[in-house]
Amino acid sequence: MTQDRLYSRQTGMTRWLVLVILILAGVIGAGGWLGWQEYQRLQADKSDVVGQMEKLKSDMAAQRSEVQGALAAFEKKQAEQAAQRVKDQAILTDMKTGGQKLWLINEARALASLASQRLLLTQDAMAARRLLEAADGVLARIDDPSVLVARQALAVDMDKLSRANKVDVQGMVLQLGALRQTVAELAVPVEEAPPERDTPDVSQPWWKDVLDRMPVTVRHHDGRVPLPLSAEQASLVRLTLDGSLQQAQLALMQGRGEAYQQALTNADLTLKQWFRKDDPRASHMREVLSEMGGQQVAYVLPEIGAGLTAIEALKRKEGDA
Repeated sequence: MTQDRLYSRQTGMTRWLVLVILILAGVIGAGGWLGWQEYQRLQADKSDVVGQMEKLKSDMAAQRSEVQGALAAFEKKQAEQAAQRVKDQAILTDMKTGGQKLWLINEARALASLASQRLLLTQDAMAARRLLEAADGVLARIDDPSVLVARQALAVDMDKLSRANKVDVQGMVLQLGALRQTVAELAVPVEEAPPERDTPDVSQPWWKDVLDRMPVTVRHHDGRVPLPLSAEQASLVRLTLDGSLQQAQLALMQGRGEAYQQALTNADLTLKQWFRKDDPRASHMREVLSEMGGQQVAYVLPEIGAGLTAIEALKRKEGDA
């Protein structure tokens, strides 16, 4: 009987041991399966972020190429202006006669030509008007009634420029540049380690003790709060915001109002989605973007050139004299 009891007891212990081993194996297997699923999810998220960064880099490269093309065209126009000034200087040098009157007419012609080019390249109506005023001042120094026709034509052109909508394109581009410099200073919510917890009460149930020891933090906020991001994701958010501001600058220089408004909208959506409302820098940037979005950008440029045509006719008449 004693041996039978001993055998029965050993058999029972063995069964319990096997049962415990099976339970542990099941727990380890379930944990491994959950860990593998989490690993697959993280790999998918990483692939998405990398794809977005590659697309953003490609878009920014295309924008840089477009900006370089616009700058090349601007430099070409400047070179043409410089060549024209050299040509005018050569004509003045080679002239045997003409005196001060023809010299003043050529100076007024150069100023009127520069006004037309300035209006075409930079869309700055006020700068073009100042150049026409300078040309009119040069013609006023000529004591000859024949210049009145040219001065009247210049007055017509200046009146058109005065009635044109005034848009400070250069100032707006500089303001967007200042906002781009502050993008790196914006605080994107990043992942942080959980805070230390107080020692649980020994009198509370065991399941509450287990919950208190788990790495989970519950916070309560008023309104929607952006999710914490990794350093790589935060960098992507800043690149997206900087790219939208750069698109707005390019659209301003090219006079494309719809593209400008869309770029500002994209920048505002990025700020709204990824930055907290109580962030003072993000709030200030949104206010500035809202003010700039309400300004008119696209407008019809006035057609000028009557003054330049009249000055050229005056020059031909003086040359034939």
